[in-house]
Amino acid sequence: MEETKRLEKSKEEAGGAVNTGSLSKAKTEILRFRVTPEERVKIERRALGSYRTISRYLRDCALGKEIVVVPGADSVAEELRRIGNNLNQIARAVNSGGVHAVDLSETSEGVRRVWQSLNSLRRDVR
Repeated sequence: MEETKRLEKSKEEAGGAVNTGSLSKAKTEILRFRVTPEERVKIERRALGSYRTISRYLRDCALGKEIVVVPGADSVAEELRRIGNNLNQIARAVNSGGVHAVDLSETSEGVRRVWQSLNSLRRDVR
């Protein structure tokens, strides 16, 4: 704790931003604040459009980190989640001994679609 305070003070004196390495530390503090219903919707849309959690989005905003929104990334992320769920179900079935042969053609097609989408998004961002 003392080291964190020392770092904050030296950064403030130098006029720089404070980064105490919060990504590697356990997040034990809870902040609560009020917003209007319209503000909540706006925050949720922005957060879920570029992040997986609202708390991470708000933390990055408050700490002055760059927020990059890539249009279409949410649909690619959804496809990756579906593929991940399929692979987890397959792994559970194989590990339980209930399945001896697995057809991964559907999963392979999903990976191909995600790969194409990622390449397309990369071209669009450039």
